Amino acid sequence: MPGISSTKPMSMLVDVAIPNTKFDYLTYQTDLELHPGDLVLVPLKKKIKYGIVISTNVSRSIPNIKEVHKLVEANFIPIELLNLYRWIADYYVSYLGEVLKQAFPPRVLKKFEYVRKDYEKSALVKEPTPTYHQAHAINRILYSIKRNIFKVFLLFGVTGSGKTEVYLRVVAEVLKNGGRALVLVPEISMTPLLLKRFNERFGNEVITIHSGLTEKERRHAWYGIKKGVYKIIIGPRSAVFLPISNLKVIIVDEEHDHSYKEHQQAVKYNARDVAVVRAKIENITVVLGSATPQIESYYNAGMGKYELLVLKERIDSRPLPCVEMVDLKKERKKFISSKLEKAIEEVLQRDEQAILFLNRRGFAPSLLCPNCGYVVKCPYCRLPMVYHRAWSKDGSSILSCHTCDYKIDFIKICPNCGRATLLYRGAGIQRIEEMIRKILKEKIGPAGKEPADYVLRLDRDVARKRGEAEKILQRFEEQKAKILLGTQLVTKGFDFPNVTFVGIVNADTILNLPDFRSGEKTFQILTQVAGRAGRGEKPGTVLIQTYHPEQYSILFSQLQNYPKFYAEEMKLRKELNFPPFSRLVLVRLSGKNEQSVWEDAKRVCKLLDEIKGINIFGPNQSFYYKIRNNYRVYILIKAPLKFDHRRLKFLRQIKLNRTKLEIDVDPIDVF
Repeated sequence: MPGISSTKPMSMLVDVAIPNTKFDYLTYQTDLELHPGDLVLVPLKKKIKYGIVISTNVSRSIPNIKEVHKLVEANFIPIELLNLYRWIADYYVSYLGEVLKQAFPPRVLKKFEYVRKDYEKSALVKEPTPTYHQAHAINRILYSIKRNIFKVFLLFGVTGSGKTEVYLRVVAEVLKNGGRALVLVPEISMTPLLLKRFNERFGNEVITIHSGLTEKERRHAWYGIKKGVYKIIIGPRSAVFLPISNLKVIIVDEEHDHSYKEHQQAVKYNARDVAVVRAKIENITVVLGSATPQIESYYNAGMGKYELLVLKERIDSRPLPCVEMVDLKKERKKFISSKLEKAIEEVLQRDEQAILFLNRRGFAPSLLCPNCGYVVKCPYCRLPMVYHRAWSKDGSSILSCHTCDYKIDFIKICPNCGRATLLYRGAGIQRIEEMIRKILKEKIGPAGKEPADYVLRLDRDVARKRGEAEKILQRFEEQKAKILLGTQLVTKGFDFPNVTFVGIVNADTILNLPDFRSGEKTFQILTQVAGRAGRGEKPGTVLIQTYHPEQYSILFSQLQNYPKFYAEEMKLRKELNFPPFSRLVLVRLSGKNEQSVWEDAKRVCKLLDEIKGINIFGPNQSFYYKIRNNYRVYILIKAPLKFDHRRLKFLRQIKLNRTKLEIDVDPIDVF
């Protein structure tokens, strides 16, 4: 009809990133009005997939182009967050499709109607008066937040100095001004403890999200966060991807912890570094907190990239624990020395609590035949099988491979010679638990509680069941047990006022790894676990058992002196030209055919040799050479800080002979 326009909307080309694909984007045609960040449905092969629009009005000539199927939700992801995802793909030499897979929890893109749930409110607690050093740190951080500028603070405070109170005060001020806060923690096991502290202060403004939740719970939390229902979000490394509007501060607690580095999935990102970049993109403040900062973080503070805030002493001027060393070379008892045994006895006599630490699961690391020398090994990894006593509910024991999780029933007779009873070598946390209970039974006698009532064990074996770790920690906090035995889980920022003694059964377990960070990791773990002692009114003591008391990491952990450790470590790093004086990239190749893996690794090495200005080391066998029947080889690239490592993306496009290639930028473990 005249006067009525029937003009069809102009068609345009758009680039769409599709989660769980090995490319950055695909180009589609559409008549819809789309913008970057929109959630759409697009055809891919014979299926319809969810995708995120990353560019519109694209100018490129492509034959047989397909059309966008449907607009699901406009502005699904803010443009700033989309820019962060693109930076992650670029920096970590990955594809945007791989980043989106890790950014969105399973099935979160499917249509979901969010209904707010009312949770039972926690009893709010009274705020303590901050110390002088806490008040200074709080004021410096809030000054930056109020100016809406990008700034990174390194909050370096000795164990028990009140870093969490600084976080709480900063977040309280952010909430008063209508902002929101993201708090990253290294482990899921830490989340309930920090969540409790925040709930006591802020009630229902807090939510936690992590992989330990059910799929439905994660989707519910994700959409609640996206809709702005919650003001404070607490979670592990994956929480850095969350769509949080009006975000004003990101807090990275225990920023040194290596759990912030992704190892398993395709994109090997470090959540601490991603948090800093996100803050830069969104012009907000970051607080990195630790009693043992990562070397690179402390270096950045020294170079002026970060502002260093120091909490020099514990709350109420409580002293740091007194640390004593036991040289196991001079001891007759190799696992529990006489001094350690006596210290445990004294703790019980004073009706106090103790934490014992050994970073080794199971009962014994290996089984050996004394007749023929046979060691029971995993058929898929060629590594010694670890003996776990009374693993299942019926009390049966197993042998387990801690690398691929292969398990078999416990065997007593050597399968090689059939003559001798296998002997177990070394000690894991289960064996120490058995020894402690035996000691307690002798000391306590027939009267009173049984030794089992005094001892709790916390490791990944007992914490397999959901909520079990929280129950164990609650029992210990309520002083229903006197001794907590544990692996690395007991080093994670716990605060038990009645713990006056910490015993480190063997300080050398990490020190012996073939890794340039082994000294740093040893210092961090020893200092962190030692810091669990004497956090209440009673003073604390620590006993470190080691075969290397003169090693600088162990020596300075005894002195609780991070600056001196840092100075010594930096001398070594500079001499060997390791970070922060260089950039490392690790190329890992793996496959079931050993010969093919080595051939492909040599081919990759030959291509890398053509790049000027970098040093290539390898190919070498990985420390864990065979995992799940896959042979593993690595190539280490050491480059100047100015080297653009993104040039290495061509490696992702090489056609290999049934070999998987992974690129790990800024690796934590170099083996």
